[in-house]
Amino acid sequence: MCDRITALKFVGFAVGLAAKFVTGSIFVFNSYQDAIKYNFNYTQTEVELLSSMLNVGLGVGFIPGMFYDRFGPAMTSGAGLIVSVPVYLLMWSTVKYAEFYSKRVWLMAIYFLLAGFGSVFTYMVALNTNVINFSAKHTGKVVGFLNAFFAGSPSVFGTLFYRVFTHGDSTDPANQDFAGFMLFFAILFGIVNILCMFFLRIYVIKDIRDDVTIKYIKNSNGDVIDDITSVVNGQPSNGILVTEETTLKAENAEEGVPMTLMSTLRRLDFQIFSWMFAFASSVGLVYGNNITVTSKSVGLDYYNDRLVIIIPITNAIVSAFIGVISDMFKDRIPRQAIVTLACLTLIVAQALVITLADTLSVFVTATVLAGFGIGIIWSLCPTIMKEMFSVEHLGRNWGIALLIAALLAFASQEVFGTLYDIKIPEGDGNYCYGMACIRGGYGVFLGVAVLALLMGLTLLLMRRCWRKAA
Repeated sequence: MCDRITALKFVGFAVGLAAKFVTGSIFVFNSYQDAIKYNFNYTQTEVELLSSMLNVGLGVGFIPGMFYDRFGPAMTSGAGLIVSVPVYLLMWSTVKYAEFYSKRVWLMAIYFLLAGFGSVFTYMVALNTNVINFSAKHTGKVVGFLNAFFAGSPSVFGTLFYRVFTHGDSTDPANQDFAGFMLFFAILFGIVNILCMFFLRIYVIKDIRDDVTIKYIKNSNGDVIDDITSVVNGQPSNGILVTEETTLKAENAEEGVPMTLMSTLRRLDFQIFSWMFAFASSVGLVYGNNITVTSKSVGLDYYNDRLVIIIPITNAIVSAFIGVISDMFKDRIPRQAIVTLACLTLIVAQALVITLADTLSVFVTATVLAGFGIGIIWSLCPTIMKEMFSVEHLGRNWGIALLIAALLAFASQEVFGTLYDIKIPEGDGNYCYGMACIRGGYGVFLGVAVLALLMGLTLLLMRRCWRKAA
């Protein structure tokens, strides 16, 4: 029975990797944004609006998160199927009515909002189910590998767009098949959500927690053989023979204590952590979504098909390794310290782009650093959220952080687009050329990255003080 359950967990993990891979497609917007601008004659500010709404849809993750907490993986996957497939079919149809949509960017924005919203149902199923199914000591590895597929997929989808859905000169948006790409996503989301409905299940018995103590079961060698096992009437709930018991206060348990929504929101560390993640992720999002805008401005758009895969590849590699490393050294190197280091790499990336984005080697270096920072943030922050504020409400708590990040990213995208558009000389259409076009936007996000770093340092100091006080 145990072997069968273990096999089912790994099948679910494999399906979760596929689900995260498909949901990562929302970050390939930078590849097809020129095709949108060409087909519908949108300004850069309008294009940034679509990108922002896609991310806002992802950011309304607290709704799918709470839905998951209440109804479980199968129904959540079904909801993702119902939302994602129809909206991508609608987006596929827009090119046939380009004149209609060129005057109704607000309607196109709703489609992108729903596309992001549908994807987060699938995202939550893949993340939450596997975090619950596997032992706490493997959380970093599980989240890291899931994020590697999530983060790495845009490199694959970007390559597919330029190689399969683009015909002729890849720099000419007239040759890019935006409609076909959206139809492709409709099919993928349909397949992966059906797989999730059938194969993603929770295969662990939910422990009954005691409000005062939690019993860690150890063998004769002193090794923990069951992560957190509640004791009912003096006996371990799963029937494992107790050879030695260690009683810990619940507030010191590795996975935190379940709290009400208002209690969670009132916690200062939750607020600082969520806003730190929001600031850092918005910097990464704006950078990633505007790689092709930057390259076109500085005359490097010939390299677009290679530039757009740098962040996904770097992100995927970092995600796969950082989860393993953080699990191995979490007692010596706090995960929060690694996240704070990631904020620093985002600062360096912004500074390099502001000064020397027109030099290919510098632009590539900055993009690698951005991918490094993004990979760490998206891999470790869900793990930290689980460990600090309980796995029981991970969907809700992580969803709140995603919402804050999405709203901040929405404003950030609009700021970047506006600062870009005001640099376009009259009569030059929707494109701007020169370093001046992008310096203002990246200058703003250099400041945002500094704020994220300061919050990360504050949280580290707070937790150190709390440990000393305890």
